[in-house]
Amino acid sequence: MPAKRTKKTIGRKTAAGKPKKDNPQRSTLQISVHRTQAVFLLLMFSVVGVLMGVGIWKAGSFISSYLDRSSRYDKMIVAAGRRNGVYPPLLKAVIWKESRFDASARGSKGEIGLMQVMPSSAVKDWERTFQRQVPSDGALMDPALNIEIGSWFLGRALERWKDYNDAEALALCEYNAGIQRAESWKPLLHDGEVMPNIDIESTRKYVRDILERRDQYAKEWKWEKLK
Repeated sequence: MPAKRTKKTIGRKTAAGKPKKDNPQRSTLQISVHRTQAVFLLLMFSVVGVLMGVGIWKAGSFISSYLDRSSRYDKMIVAAGRRNGVYPPLLKAVIWKESRFDASARGSKGEIGLMQVMPSSAVKDWERTFQRQVPSDGALMDPALNIEIGSWFLGRALERWKDYNDAEALALCEYNAGIQRAESWKPLLHDGEVMPNIDIESTRKYVRDILERRDQYAKEWKWEKLK
C-alpha cells in the first residue's frame, strides 16, 4: 500500500524547520519605510537642485553686475583721460585695480571711490591747484569727480616722469607708494627699467597687474569711438 503524501505547508520555514506564516503588518511597515526613504531622497535632491539653481543665479547676477559696472564709466574715463593726458586704457586699468569699478569703495587708509583717491594728498593738491573745494569726503564717491581728481593726479605723475622710457611704471609707483619711493626706484638712465628697482612686493604686483590689464584693454576696448 503506497505511503500517504503529506500536504505541503505554504510559508517560509524557520530554523527549526517549522513553517512560518508571512506577517502582513511587517510587509506593510517595510513598504512604508521604503516609501519614506524615497520621499526623503526626492526632497533632498530637490533641495540640492534649488540651492544649485540659486547659486548659479547669484553667480550669473554677480557677473552681469560686474560687467555692467566695468563699462558704466567708459565715457567718463575717456573724457578725463584726454583732458589730463592719461592713456584711457591705462586709466581704466588703474580703476579696475583700485576698486573693481565700485564707486562706493573705501580703503583701509582712507582711500575713497573708483580711483581710491586720498583726501589728505591727491584731493588737497587738486583743490589747491584749481581753487575748488570738495564739499565732503562723501562727495568723492561721485564717479565723475573721483575720476577727474584721480586722472589729474596720475597725469601729473606721468608728466613728471615723461623723459623715462618706463614713465607709466614710475607714475604708477608714485600713485601707489608716493613720490619719494618713486624717486628712489627710478633707473639711473632714462632708458633703464623700473621693475627691478621696486623693493616693495605689493607695489611691484600693483604696477605689473595694471600694465597687463592696460594691454588687455588696449586690444579689446574700442575706446577711440567714445566721445
